[in-house]
Amino acid sequence: MDCEHQYYAIKEVSDITGVNSVTLRAWQRRYGLLNPKRTEKGHRLYSEQDVEKIRIILSWLDKGVAIGKVRPLIEGVQDAEKESEQPENKKSVDLLLSALIDCNGAKLDKLLIQIMKEYPLEVFVTHIVSPVESEIKKAENPFVSIQLSLWQSAIMQRCVALIAQAKKRSSNLCYLLSFDTPGDYHMWLQAWQLTDEGYNVTVLGSLDGKLTSLGAALEALKVSKVVVIGERRISVSNLEQLKKLVVNSQCHFELVGSIRTIHQDMLAQP
Repeated sequence: MDCEHQYYAIKEVSDITGVNSVTLRAWQRRYGLLNPKRTEKGHRLYSEQDVEKIRIILSWLDKGVAIGKVRPLIEGVQDAEKESEQPENKKSVDLLLSALIDCNGAKLDKLLIQIMKEYPLEVFVTHIVSPVESEIKKAENPFVSIQLSLWQSAIMQRCVALIAQAKKRSSNLCYLLSFDTPGDYHMWLQAWQLTDEGYNVTVLGSLDGKLTSLGAALEALKVSKVVVIGERRISVSNLEQLKKLVVNSQCHFELVGSIRTIHQDMLAQP
């Protein structure tokens, strides 16, 4: 092993690039995009060049290029200028839409398992979730209600599975709270994001009423972070309860979604 070069463990690379270890392994095994060194015990070690390559991969994904088309672009086999003009995640989107049209939950879940393994969350939302939802919500679609329900349910179930797997790997506790009505899968996507950041996440949705017992639990369990997500104004009574929780807790609190703007003064010090 070259002593003068810097190498990083897979967790360090995840922290640096924002790409989780599952996705990094998928890029290596399925697409041959990375080839890290190995320790004597078989652990992956990434060089500075590997980290830079991951950033290049992310830049192509941000342009809408499908993961399967990234390698020839990096190697110069494919016309980079032409590909950047023609964003291409259409195949994945079309396959998902086909499963939704057929109301085939098993096929939809299988596709999501693969896609969510291969794409970072931000790319997944921008280039997969948004186009699928745009198609579902077209005015001429008579099955919008059924397809949207199936789509959101499938994403939530997949996120729950990813969160459960992450609980086995981390003791850094985080609570994700929401006062919105149930069924908003964005809460579960946020939970997935938090697991990628190394947290063991507990999700509490559709909260309403006193939060006194929750405050005691946060302290007893030594929860390090509380994220409150929402797209709608929190009711006056719930907002008062939340403010008390913030004041009386030692946790770090963070607002995510539209409530970050709506209630931007909530976390201000008195």
